[in-house]
Amino acid sequence: MKILPFTLLLLVLSLYNYSVSAADLITYKDIERVIADTDKASQQRDIKGIEKYLGTGFAKYIELPMEKWDSAFRVDKDKYLSMINQGWKLTKTYSYERTDTVINIARDGLSADSNSTITEIIVVGDKKMVSKVREYAHYELEDGRPVITTIEGHKLVGDTTPDPVLFTKKQASKD
Repeated sequence: MKILPFTLLLLVLSLYNYSVSAADLITYKDIERVIADTDKASQQRDIKGIEKYLGTGFAKYIELPMEKWDSAFRVDKDKYLSMINQGWKLTKTYSYERTDTVINIARDGLSADSNSTITEIIVVGDKKMVSKVREYAHYELEDGRPVITTIEGHKLVGDTTPDPVLFTKKQASKD
């Protein structure tokens, strides 16, 4: 009989805990909204529209193909937003499209992941480049709302963005 009160207490606490946190769970619609809003902000070159969906500890992992081996580095939220802003200032034409999106919500509802194909067409000077990557994003709740905590991208076939080292050398020789 001693087990019964303990079991009931656990059941009540579990139900209370579930009812309190049920409103603070990430949903599929939440992630769809984050993606739609950040896509719209990207298409409109709206840095503030992107910033509001990046978590305080946000990190972007960037691959850099090099002549001998590939390299990768991590940038924080401020550096990432600065890089985007600088890139938009250099481009004459910019278009952005997301396709093949898959969203997965964690069983506990506290986080989610998405992956998509991102195609950007960029014109810098007279050079047209197509950036095509498979993007992987992770989402968590921050102050009760879903935010992006990490983004990683992997180049896909058809990406014509020049390697940073080669592009810089060619640009420098033109100047």
